Amino acid sequence: MSHSRHSLYSIISKVVETYQPGAIVLQCGADSLAGDRLGCFNLSIDGHAECVRFVKRFNLPLLVSGGGGYTKENVARCWTVETGVLLDTELPEEIPENVYIKYFGPEFSLKIPNGHIENLNSKSYLSSIKMQVLENLRCIQHAPRTRN
Repeated sequence: MSHSRHSLYSIISKVVETYQPGAIVLQCGADSLAGDRLGCFNLSIDGHAECVRFVKRFNLPLLVSGGGGYTKENVARCWTVETGVLLDTELPEEIPENVYIKYFGPEFSLKIPNGHIENLNSKSYLSSIKMQVLENLRCIQHAPRTRN
């Protein structure tokens, strides 16, 4: 597991543990995908979908919405893959013939090319952010706990 993925899992897990939500609203902005016209991040669709998969494992009621994403064919790919994750359905990589198929060429695949943005975040920098977030969670008022 990559360092950044482990950090993300640690933070999300701590937020859920601290607030003990009865439900989660997950906004899946696709502007974080590699190649987005306005976004400046470098996520693959698989990495994006892994976040959805991880949050789903909490087995809490989950409302998932879209948002952000300015390369429409990649937004469609991303939300298709994430819908498959939510439905526990493995999708084929090849996009089937449809009236919009011309937008998905020349590869006609649910995958997008990996981005070419160099990751300038050092492990120590990411670790310091993780530690600060966890410390903030420890110090802030959390939701009252109820017992069943």
